[in-house]
Amino acid sequence: MKKIVTLLIIQTSCIVLFAQDPQFSQFYAAPIFLGPSMAGVAEQPRIFANYRDQWPKLAGRYVTYALSFDNYFDRYRSGVSLMLMHDRAGGKKMVTTMAGLNYSYRIIAARNFFIQPGLSIQYSKRNINYSSLKFADQYIGNTEMPTTVENLPANPKGHADFSSSVLVFGEKYWLGVSFDHLMKLNRSLVDNNRYLPLKASVYGGYKIILKEELLNELEKSFSLAFQFRDQAHMEQLDMGIYYKQHPFMVGFWYRGVPIIQNTQTRDAITLLGGLEFDKITFSYSYDFTISSLITYTGGANEIALIYKFEKNKFSRKKHYGAVPCPKF
Repeated sequence: MKKIVTLLIIQTSCIVLFAQDPQFSQFYAAPIFLGPSMAGVAEQPRIFANYRDQWPKLAGRYVTYALSFDNYFDRYRSGVSLMLMHDRAGGKKMVTTMAGLNYSYRIIAARNFFIQPGLSIQYSKRNINYSSLKFADQYIGNTEMPTTVENLPANPKGHADFSSSVLVFGEKYWLGVSFDHLMKLNRSLVDNNRYLPLKASVYGGYKIILKEELLNELEKSFSLAFQFRDQAHMEQLDMGIYYKQHPFMVGFWYRGVPIIQNTQTRDAITLLGGLEFDKITFSYSYDFTISSLITYTGGANEIALIYKFEKNKFSRKKHYGAVPCPKF
């Protein structure tokens, strides 16, 4: 009976996967995947490495790897970033690999008020491991046949996609809006009318600096932040707080949409912590499932690693301000 229940959970999750994207609880440790406007927000080159293991207690666990790089060219007031993502769903039964290029441009609207629109182009490939699937015609009584007569679609399948976003920010606040999957191409492996629906995201926050030492770049601060996503009539809200006292960082997050009807009112509580050194930031988070799946999933583990390069020596001396987002 337990195997049947687990199989039903996995199959139901795979159906949802066709309609929704992979996500990170530490979304500010993977800012390039929030929206193309986040390219170059720190005014220095950075590399991000992210790993997420979701629902490890299930046989069909979800594992996501991501790697990204961004840089800001203040001579042109432009940010550029590259991103790679590799997602394994249902215990490697479905694998998606994506590569993208982002561009943003910074507009100085007023003193300490900036607008940063962005565009992104991506290309991805999706592959199903048919050897790990079993079909009804492969079972004759208690005998399992090695092959199936099912007409399986071509594999893998690739497609291009586009995203756009706009970010406004000041010295202590930021607010962004992103729209993903502007190219309505078929992402399924068969020729039908199933498309990955448009995803709309709104994210932002406010930073409260308690203590700052400019010469040593040490800081004690609180950051209030949120992210709201809507895709295929599924809404999700992350809201929480970061506290930083160099070199330590901790955070507490709640995921759920208690104010919208016909939506799961609670999903997970996320606890995270990290260390920030001169050029390297490391953080770990764990999602405690608080929905009806609390006894089945095993939560989610997530690791983020950020490496910051020296600022470009050939850039102008005058800088136009960086987004005050949390460091992780």
